[in-house]
Amino acid sequence: MADTTPQIDSLQEVDNNPKVDSSMSIETMVMLINTERLKYLQETTDKELNELKLRQKDVRTLHKVMKAINAATDDKGALDISKNTDLQNLLKEAKSLGIDIKDDKKKYNKDERDRLIDNLKLGVEDLNVQNEMQLQKVNRLTNERYESYQLARTILKPLHDDKLSKARAMAGR
Repeated sequence: MADTTPQIDSLQEVDNNPKVDSSMSIETMVMLINTERLKYLQETTDKELNELKLRQKDVRTLHKVMKAINAATDDKGALDISKNTDLQNLLKEAKSLGIDIKDDKKKYNKDERDRLIDNLKLGVEDLNVQNEMQLQKVNRLTNERYESYQLARTILKPLHDDKLSKARAMAGR
C-alpha cells in the first residue's frame, strides 16, 4: 500500500502554506508539523475503523442468515423457505452482499442446503480476511501516531533544555 501522507515537495510549498509563518520558531514549526501529521493519522484511522465496523455488520448479517437457515431446516436436512418471508428477506440481503444465491429457489434438498451454507461461509471468510487486513492497517496507523508523538518529543526536549540553560545563564546561575 502506498503512503498517502501529504508531502511537501518544495520550499515554495512551505512558503505558500498559510499556516507557516517565516517568523515561526523551530519549536512552533515542529509542533505544527506534528499536529498536522497526528491529525491526518487520526482521521485516516477513524475512516478505516468505520469501514471495518460496516464490514463487521455484514459478517453479523451473514451469521444471522446461517442461523435462520439452520433453524428452518427439517430433520432430513431439507430447507423450504416458500412460507418463510423473514428467511427469504435475509437471503435477499445476503445476495446483495455478494453471496451466490438463486432468487427463485424456495426449496433446497440436503445437498443444496449444504452448498448454500458453504457459500455463506465463504462470504464470511472473505469479509473476515478483509477485516484482518484493515485491522493490520489500523494497527500500523496507531503505531505511526505513537512514533510521530515520540519523534516530536525527541525534537522538542533538546530545544526546551537549551532554552532553560540559556535562561539560567542569563539569570547568572
